[in-house]
Amino acid sequence: MLALGATTAVTVGGLVGVNYVYDQKIDNIERIDVSVDENTDPGEPANFLLIGSDTREFVTTPEQEEAFGDEADAGGQRSDTIMIVHVDPEARTGLLVSFPRDLLVEIEGLGETKINAAYNEGPQKVIDTIQSNFEIPIHHYLEVDFASFEGIVNAVGGVPIYFPAPARDEVTGLNVAYFGAVYPGCFELDGAQALAYVRSRNYEVQEGDEFVKDQTADIGRITRQQDFMRRLAAEAVGTSLRNPLAANRIADEALSKLKADEGLSKTDINKLIQAFRRIDPNDRESLVMVTFPWTPADNGADLVPDMTAAEPLLAQLRTLEATPAPTDGPAPSEILVEVLNGSGVDGAAGDAASALLEQGFQGGATGNADAREQTEVHYRPGTEDKAEVVRSVLAGGVGTLVEDDSIVEADAQVVLGDDFTGVTPPAGAPATSPAPETAPAPDTGTEESTPPEQGEEGDAPSAAC
Repeated sequence: MLALGATTAVTVGGLVGVNYVYDQKIDNIERIDVSVDENTDPGEPANFLLIGSDTREFVTTPEQEEAFGDEADAGGQRSDTIMIVHVDPEARTGLLVSFPRDLLVEIEGLGETKINAAYNEGPQKVIDTIQSNFEIPIHHYLEVDFASFEGIVNAVGGVPIYFPAPARDEVTGLNVAYFGAVYPGCFELDGAQALAYVRSRNYEVQEGDEFVKDQTADIGRITRQQDFMRRLAAEAVGTSLRNPLAANRIADEALSKLKADEGLSKTDINKLIQAFRRIDPNDRESLVMVTFPWTPADNGADLVPDMTAAEPLLAQLRTLEATPAPTDGPAPSEILVEVLNGSGVDGAAGDAASALLEQGFQGGATGNADAREQTEVHYRPGTEDKAEVVRSVLAGGVGTLVEDDSIVEADAQVVLGDDFTGVTPPAGAPATSPAPETAPAPDTGTEESTPPEQGEEGDAPSAAC
């Protein structure tokens, strides 16, 4: 969708024939009869509900059944991913809000249960649940399933993801932890590998000789999903602008698998394009992505919406106003932090990353670094203000700021030294949503994927994606 729109608008937007083809492709999108809010005018903001479904209805071959299971194995269908994309076409800005699948809400007919259960009652139930619990107007509905996701990634030609260390998920089949790879590096994931990556709730990263499980479960997965969307959008637009024929192929693959509400038009798609087409996967100012605030439920596994912390976010979505520019510096929720362990203490990077997540930061990757005495906070050029916020929560005032243009997967990178003792919220800081003490229950799927292609053994992947 982005590929076709960007190419049409930038290269040949004035040709009647091309616009006719564009209109035909949009007309061929599979439509779903749902009730949504009255559409906004072309220049006005709108909210798009994006659903990633874990339904296995598409399974028709033995190969697909082996990879995904069938409907009986899955036990019905759920919304594996729930996002609201708020776009302001005049300002050319966007806001993406991810809703954790384990968030407890009231679902009519089901009572209080996880939000992802609403989809088993149909798309309209998801829309109604969002509106009744959060009073967010939904103007359009978009849906993809596992097969759709794989096809879109393959049509783009794969998406490069930066891994600072070997990683795996033995449940989804993610495997970038194999002989011959060189880390840190950039690995191009095909559709199957990408699906295993974005679905991972049992993510493990190698630290020293051991693999350490990411305790953030679904919250960590959301961060990876959001980053992947940036990169997928950038790949789709970049590939399409270089090759209009590729744009046509990508559009055909994506639109043929997309489901949307009956009112979605070219004008509405153009609103999305305005928010995504200039996206830089390493610049998180171009499209703000956040997770809906939450607190742990009493059972230690589910999550409860933190409506007090979410009020500014909800006000923006409800009033359809443009994303306000920050006035008091960046908030932790806008800062993606990765942590490298140079302290020599086993597990220190994972512990520090979890503590930063508890303070409201977006959780990035963890890994190892050369041993050092002093902790450093590295930052990409132009993000020193974010690095200052990160340093403000390091106990004891440690952390030397270092500008580092090699950072490709975070706003800031904390390199732990011998002087690191922990993470402490700054004086007067408001409470933030902590990670649950017990991770939500893992997926039960059996998806598998093969390692990314590396070419000749020992070839190092690019350090920048």
